[in-house]
Amino acid sequence: MKEPDSLKSISVLTPSVLQVIIRRIVAATNPDKIILFGSYATGKPDKDSDLDLLVIMHSSEPRHRRAPIINRALAGLLIPKDILVYTPEEIEEWKDVPLAFITQVMKTGVVVYDKKQKVSEPGPV
Repeated sequence: MKEPDSLKSISVLTPSVLQVIIRRIVAATNPDKIILFGSYATGKPDKDSDLDLLVIMHSSEPRHRRAPIINRALAGLLIPKDILVYTPEEIEEWKDVPLAFITQVMKTGVVVYDKKQKVSEPGPV
């Protein structure tokens, strides 16, 4: 599906823009899950909020080399974003560590895409 030209320089996050972001990430990486966390997930963003996403996908790349492909896929969307990319194995390794950041994201984040369940609905924005 071709995106409208009006999305080329989007700087405001709305549910429809979140769907564009999800579609672009899915097309670029075929992730298992995408989880929205932070202020947009709680429905309390302010003017300084960035978009916080956890992308869970299979990869043999080191963690610091995984996000660039997603950042390229989101080129032109001027929304400030913080994208974390973990493998399912890394999530499994950390899921039971109570104070780990990733554990909190998994407990409080909103799943906006799940390959197994075909979930692709925007959460609070």
